[in-house]
Order: sequence, then structure tokens, then C-alpha cells
Amino acid sequence: MGNKQLLVMIDDDSDEHEIFKMAVDDLHQSLNTLFFYDCESAIEHFSQSTAVAPGYVFMDFRLPRIDGDSCLQELQRLKQFDEPLLVIFSSSLPGDWREKLLNVGADEFLEKTSSIELLSQRIANLIETS
Repeated sequence: MGNKQLLVMIDDDSDEHEIFKMAVDDLHQSLNTLFFYDCESAIEHFSQSTAVAPGYVFMDFRLPRIDGDSCLQELQRLKQFDEPLLVIFSSSLPGDWREKLLNVGADEFLEKTSSIELLSQRIANLIETS
């Protein structure tokens, strides 16, 4: 697994970035976060030879231009993606997509919430069990 202190979020909603950052900060651990608004910018960043492999990637299922399953496949082709825990982080996910996303590399599913405390607990559980 990559750097377990590095959490990446790919989501086109800046409010989600802010909520996620507050939830991570509430863990009071030495964690770093990187935020991307789309798959293309994440691919561009992690295509650089100096990019640090993340330990965790939280990705919205509905992204602009490149959707969640295609993004998963693209990211996994990059050397810098040294087997991070890939979490689909979405407000809703059609039932038939869960199986498809597991087949293309998703490891976990996490439903979005506006509760920072609940999100913080869910992130902590993922970190502790991986």
C-alpha cells in the first residue's frame, strides 16, 4: 500500500472537499489530504514521477467527463497507484453498479453524509481496518 498518511479525494463539489477535510482533521492524526475536482487532474498529478502514492482514494461515482468506473481503471494503470484502498464515496449508487465497480478495482463504498462526526468515524474505521 502507498503512503497510509495520504488521503486523496476526487470529487467535483468543493463543499464535499471541505466536509471531508473537516472530518479528517477531527481524527487528530498525522494525515495529509489531496483534493482533485476531476479524474483528469488526478491522473495528471499521479502521472508525475515525483508523485507520492496515496494510501487511500475517496472518489465520487459521478464525475464530470470521466465517470467513476473509467477513472478507477485509468488510475490503476499508473505506477504511483501502489494499491491504495479505493473507496467509492457517493451520495447514491445504483445497485447494479456496486458489482461492476468491485470488478474494476473498488475496495469499499462509503455513503456521503453532511455529518462531519459520522464521516470522521467512517474514515477512521476504514483506516483502522486496512
